[in-house]
Amino acid sequence: MTKQEARKWIKNQYQTLSVDYKKKANEDIQNQVLYLESYQQAKTIFCYVNMEHEVSTRIILEHALEEGKRVGVPLCYGKGIMDVREIKSLEDLEPGLWGILEPKKDLPVINQDEIDFGVIPCVSASLDGKRLGHGAGYYDRYLEGTAFEKVLVCFGKLILDNIPVDEYDVMMDQVICERRNQG
Repeated sequence: MTKQEARKWIKNQYQTLSVDYKKKANEDIQNQVLYLESYQQAKTIFCYVNMEHEVSTRIILEHALEEGKRVGVPLCYGKGIMDVREIKSLEDLEPGLWGILEPKKDLPVINQDEIDFGVIPCVSASLDGKRLGHGAGYYDRYLEGTAFEKVLVCFGKLILDNIPVDEYDVMMDQVICERRNQG
């Protein structure tokens, strides 16, 4: 299966997910992230702001801000280029590229070497850490050579056993999906 074929299959699979399944899975996945020792010990976290079809990150973002962690979210610009901007509240987000909530452009940049922990999105993943993204390359370019722990969150019903990868694809340190009794 090619990446394009996998994305098409996953898009069709997503359409079959019930509202109840997505709600329960979103809560369970986010709570699992919050209980990770590496998340709890992290002073600076990187976390995406989800699009409609991705695992929600609202609970994670709110918790990190409440805990006084330094929180960075991606700001995409140019072709496949992004950086991470520090937010102090969810009010620091505004609709950006493709209508995705992004940090305001005047917020400070957080350098890669300042990040302790990252929550990474996907279209699909394999449990061994292979990630299938949307295909624009933003995350693979940004994550290349980073040292912080990269945790991928994915709906369990969208996990594939065999994700096609290329030499530039960055492996994740951990993949979290909802517990099996969720769905």
